[in-house]
Amino acid sequence: MQSAKIDFISKYNNLVQFALSSSQDFPNNLCEFIAEEYEFEAAVLVKIKENSFEFLGKSDNAKKSYNRNSQLGCSGCNAVNFYSTETKFDVNPNCGFQASDVILKEGCLHISVTDKERVLLKIAKKKDFTKSEWDNILVVGEAIRNLLRLWMGKKGSLSSSVSEIVSSIGPELRTPTNSIMGFASLLGEEKLSGSQSEYLTTLKENAYDLLALLNDLIDLAKLESDKDISAFSNVNLKQFVQEIVHLIEEKIENNRIEVLTSIDDNLPESVNLNAQKVRYILLNLLTNSLRLTERGKITVSVSSSEKNHLQIRISDTGVGISSDNIKDIFNPFGVSEFYTSNNGSTTGLGLTLVKRYVDFLNGEIEVNSSVGKGTTFNLTVPVEEITEIEKQISELPKPDENNKVLVIEDDFATSKLLANYLNKWGYDPTIVNSAEQTLKIVDDEQYLAILMDIVLPDTSGLELLQKLREKKNTKRTPIIICSVEAEQQKAFLMGAVEYFLKPINYKYLVEVLTHYKLRKDSNILVVDDDVPTLNLMKEAVEQAGFKPVAQSDSTKVMDVINNIDLDLAIIDLDMPEVSGVDLIEFIKSNDQFRNLPIIIYTGKESYEADIKRVDGLFDNLLHKSSTNIEDLQNSITEMINRYEEPSTPEEIKGKKGTTKILLVEDYKHSQIIVTRLLKKNDFDSIVVVENGQEALDAAQQQHYDLILMDMQMPVMNGFEATQRIRELPDYKEAPIIALTAFAMKGDREKCLDAGATDYIPKPIDSSEFIQKVKYYTENKVPVKQ
Repeated sequence: MQSAKIDFISKYNNLVQFALSSSQDFPNNLCEFIAEEYEFEAAVLVKIKENSFEFLGKSDNAKKSYNRNSQLGCSGCNAVNFYSTETKFDVNPNCGFQASDVILKEGCLHISVTDKERVLLKIAKKKDFTKSEWDNILVVGEAIRNLLRLWMGKKGSLSSSVSEIVSSIGPELRTPTNSIMGFASLLGEEKLSGSQSEYLTTLKENAYDLLALLNDLIDLAKLESDKDISAFSNVNLKQFVQEIVHLIEEKIENNRIEVLTSIDDNLPESVNLNAQKVRYILLNLLTNSLRLTERGKITVSVSSSEKNHLQIRISDTGVGISSDNIKDIFNPFGVSEFYTSNNGSTTGLGLTLVKRYVDFLNGEIEVNSSVGKGTTFNLTVPVEEITEIEKQISELPKPDENNKVLVIEDDFATSKLLANYLNKWGYDPTIVNSAEQTLKIVDDEQYLAILMDIVLPDTSGLELLQKLREKKNTKRTPIIICSVEAEQQKAFLMGAVEYFLKPINYKYLVEVLTHYKLRKDSNILVVDDDVPTLNLMKEAVEQAGFKPVAQSDSTKVMDVINNIDLDLAIIDLDMPEVSGVDLIEFIKSNDQFRNLPIIIYTGKESYEADIKRVDGLFDNLLHKSSTNIEDLQNSITEMINRYEEPSTPEEIKGKKGTTKILLVEDYKHSQIIVTRLLKKNDFDSIVVVENGQEALDAAQQQHYDLILMDMQMPVMNGFEATQRIRELPDYKEAPIIALTAFAMKGDREKCLDAGATDYIPKPIDSSEFIQKVKYYTENKVPVKQ
């Protein structure tokens, strides 16, 4: 017991030290301390502003997406809407501000730190807050207030760290500086005396230096406060370097300095890097060399010391810096006194920011200098090579996706693990821990899929499964069971689509989700001039789990679908102006829709002549008088399922003028995903086998234009199968794309070494996958030996 008390005091003392130092990490440390010592699942601290919250810090288990750039708030929050100087605790189940990714019992602790500044501590726990806990939380609130006052210290504000002060006032100072420069330029157009022109030139140069200093201060403050949001982009390496060198050459007077450039011919044409940061680094290093050099030369060399690393060497023949002073070169204003020229003016913070940027990019920088001999900077920056196919992929538009997944799991550790994986895969998890919470939340929200345990605290998971299947919003939502109980047969009979025994195989789980994500993204065109019937058709599509594209005016259909990827069309025959028959002919005459399956859904009594006109252009005929909404839903699902059915080797053996693809994959949902993607993009000749031995046998029986090879399979894995297939005469140059789940560093190289032409990690990105398939089936790409 004595030991526990000492441990608590030790941790509290550390917290006090953080507060006294005004450390920016204090709010995070405070939240972690509160969560750990008082056994809360998560804690988030925010400053209360007029109509919103300003994020200050969080515990490790708090909502992953929260950071200093988060826009937070709650329209119904009493703390925001009503000012109070008291420490109060409140539990509001409808609060829009959550501390955790998991739906838990959460409460808000309102603390008035000063007369003007208030904070909110959001805390989460598994069970309801008891009366004694309420009282204890208020006591903790008083301690937090005192710690926050310590933390504020000389700052005098919750938000005013040095970095944040600079971030706030920097732009305000930049505006008048820009005005000075602007008016100085206007003044320069007037008739001035020689001395006046000289004064004006000095004024403009100093204003420019001040603006550059402000910009560097603001950038440095952003790095310090983790608010830097500059992004990586694809650049043409040679062009990128030459543009920077050209900017430096423009600043050289009387050709007194020669700038030489050497770029290794073996470097890739395009790379992925943080262009903004690297441009700043190179400009500052070159400007530094310019100011240290009275006359002579500056050399820029670009090469690659190791794979995916760019090595840049900038050397000059300037005055150099002594070994005693070189150690201060990256400190603010560390080398200003050694400058021999004002050309290419830099701020005293330039090299400081260079070092911070290099660290930010996980790079390295070294400097060597000798007095009278010059200075050399060696810079190493991580980059990624951009191949031609990757360049095409990067230019593809990103879809606007709604990937909400409901997780029903009462074990906190399991739910957190699931949430982490779902976030990593690009899904948006909502986690509940009881049947009561589940039934309440599904009435207001629709989900891509539901993951659930069958062992729950308040009811049987199988009973909940049955109730979900009876609700409108979840009737056709894919439900995936993850449980320690072996109840597969019952679960499948009650409507589950997949069953995982714990521990969960996450490699397969992501494939199941991807499968149903692709299905849900299916666009189905419904056309009927009778609006009530159109609404019923639209509802049938939605209840079947797909996206309707509804249109009552048949004259507008072709314009509406022009840029839409359709999976199915349901069309009435009897419509004014453009009849259903005419519309079907229009659609099928468009190359984009020549393979689009069509269901005719009509109430017309005499339709034989119409059917004769479009014979071979439609796939199914349903009459409104004998087809209810359930029948229509089933027909839609059956038609969409056709995209998931591969061909047999016998079916494609005699086919000519078609691209034959062999998919080697042992997991059924992965087979469905790939087959569906290929068929939707007019690749119809697809054969599926389940292991490397079957792939080798299939390749020996007939030639395939492309092989898609999973690398982890039973009997014979993909690495061995690829090597064996490469030994066959017909497959020396045939494209083989490796597919690998949970890709690790070095997997790409291992696949290429085994003989693969290219590599795609799982879960598969649909756009990237199809782009690569088209690229390798349309272009003969030599295999790397």
